[in-house]
This record gives sequence, structure tokens and C-alpha cells, in this order.
Amino acid sequence: MTYDSARHAPLAAAVWSPDDARAAIGEIVAGAEARFDPERWWPGHPMDEGVPDGMPGLYFGAAGMIWGMEFLKREGAADHALDFAPMLPGLLAAISAQLSQMPPAFGLEPNRASYLFGEPPVLLMMIRAGNAGAADDLYRRIDSNRDLPILELMWGAAGTMLACVFAHEMTGEDRWRTLFQAQAARVLADLQDGPDGPIWTQRLYGQTARYLGPVHGYAGDTLALLRAWDWLEPDQQGRIKSACLATLTANARPSAQGTNWPAKAGDDAGPMLVQYCHGAAGMVASLADPRIAGPELTALLSDGGRLVWTAGPLAKGSNLCHGTGGNGFAFLKLHALTGDPAWLGHARAFAMAAIDQCRAARAELGRGRYTLWTGDIGLAVFLHECLRETARFPTVDVF
Repeated sequence: MTYDSARHAPLAAAVWSPDDARAAIGEIVAGAEARFDPERWWPGHPMDEGVPDGMPGLYFGAAGMIWGMEFLKREGAADHALDFAPMLPGLLAAISAQLSQMPPAFGLEPNRASYLFGEPPVLLMMIRAGNAGAADDLYRRIDSNRDLPILELMWGAAGTMLACVFAHEMTGEDRWRTLFQAQAARVLADLQDGPDGPIWTQRLYGQTARYLGPVHGYAGDTLALLRAWDWLEPDQQGRIKSACLATLTANARPSAQGTNWPAKAGDDAGPMLVQYCHGAAGMVASLADPRIAGPELTALLSDGGRLVWTAGPLAKGSNLCHGTGGNGFAFLKLHALTGDPAWLGHARAFAMAAIDQCRAARAELGRGRYTLWTGDIGLAVFLHECLRETARFPTVDVF
């Protein structure tokens, strides 16, 4: 079986409503503004695996919420009256303090710069806010990661490579390009050929694995390289193109419903997920890129999109990492790649389903889910992209 139907929900025949999408964005931002506490940030959520109140980071916590609310405000999609800029130094200190208490069993080094849980996103927001020392602080933290043994997006080099891209966009300074290139050379040197195609090995949480998806694995490393394509040498670009087709082909699991990919290379014993973090949705959303997607890879990724559509919305909810909103980004990416309007229609159908999921969860629990990657503000960004007919995955494609 290429996916577990029990993890998915039927897709209701809802008609795309731009007005309803705009209303849902407004509801999410207004709810987040109302629940904000300047000392405790936002409360945790029962669906987030026991994550406590007041988390500070990008993935689960306040940094992600602030980024999402400010992004939607800049885009003219929703407004709020909170002034976050003076709060960012305190948020930075809170993240550093939390990382210093990380259990040794995680096998991570708290002094290293993590993109989804660490200081770089807050420093990027401080750069945008005009903080004089933030750029130098960010550079020092990333520069110390040149020998980081973790090759993935959440904790490792791919995340700090993205931070370099966004810092360059904000400052125009060449040092970010140089720093990115040093990390890219190291990452590409660790891409090892094997029977499952060229693969990176992740050493994470005290374990060794060869993940494929964007959050912890192959797709995440590749998308970071793609974000600064023009900074790479021609031989590096050629290596990425050939590796991507070889790895995705070797690990593809085709079926009558479409093509899926296992969470780990060569591993068919685990669950066949269809999410952004693991499975077809994330592989498509990360790698449906015209710089590498020739006819063969486009056909393979399109068949992955067919599987995402066949499987339907995720029963887990509306979020980005493992929910209906994140899966919808696969369709937006295929629409951008191919120009086929059917993919935009699929994305908007998932958007309407995700709105219903978000509202139902809020009514049942009496609260929103105040995170970017696992909560409601990430859905709001997805809805905004559906309205714009664009495909910018938050904090990966745009910051």
C-alpha cells in the first residue's frame, strides 16, 4: 500500500471561495492577537505532543507566530496592532536559554545554530527591524556551524544555508554568499552514492538514518541548495540535477493511485506517509523546481501530486508540517511548474477543507493552534498563496 487511508479524510465538494479564504485569514490573525501575552507569548496546544505554553522558536513557538503575523501584515492580507520589534531581543534570549537546557540524549549541541528551533530566524527578524548588531551576530553563529555534523533543515546545515539566503536578500552583503558557498561545498561533499541513489546520512537524536523528506532529509538539503542556485558552480548544479532524478527514481513507490516515497531511503517497513515532512507531498513541494525538473522528473513529481490528491486531506488537521495545508503546497508548486490550472484547483479544494478543519478544531477545543509549522498561522499563509496563485512555502521560500 502506497499510503494509509486511515490517516486521511474524505474531501468535501466545497466550492472555492476567495471571500471565505480571506475571512479565515482574518479570523486566525485576530485570534492570535487576542491570545498574545507579552511575557508568556502564546499557549501550547493539546495536539502538539505536550509542548508547553510559551515556546519561543520558529517551528512550535513565538518566533513562528510573529513571522507569520508580520508576513501577512506586510502582504496586506491581515492587520494587527502588536509591535513585536522591541520584543525580539527578549525572544532571542529565551531561545538561547531553552537550548542550553536541551537533554544530552538528543545528541545535539546547544551552541549550534538551528533554523527551526534556534536563534537565526529571530536574528533575521531583528535585521529587518533595523537592529544594528543582528547581522554580525547571525553571521558568527552560522560561521561556527561550518563543521556541523547534522545534514538536514530543522537542526542542521540546510537551515543555516536558508538563513544566509534571506540575510543576503535583506542586506545585500556578499559575505552571506561566501558563507552559503562554504556550507554548500561541505554538504555536497557528503552526498554519497549508493543503491538508493545519492543520499545524505543524518545523525540526529542519537540515531543514524537516511531520511528523504524536507524537514530532516534529502529534499531539505536539496531545496536549500536550490534557493541559491546562481551561487553554485556549474559542476555543483549538474551534480544536484543528476542526483535528484536518480534518488527520486530509485526510491519512488508507484501504484495505481500515484507515486509515493518512504520516509527513509530503502525502508518499506515503516508507514507510508503522505505529508510535507515525510512522503509525496513534501517531495513534490520541495523539488518541483524548474531549475532541475526536466520532463522525466516533472512526470514523476506530477504522479506524486496525483497520489496526494487521491489520498485526500490529512485527518491530523490543517497545518503545514503534517496537515492539509502543507499537502496543498504540493499542488501550488506543480501549478507553478507546469502551468496546469487543475493543480491550482486541487490546492484550493484542499484550502477549503483545511478551513473547515481549522474552524472545527477551534470550536471543539475553544482555542486556536498558535504555531507556524503545526498550527493555524501556517494555514493562513497557505490560504494567502492560494489567493495570490503563488507557491511560497513560509520560511523556506520566503522570509
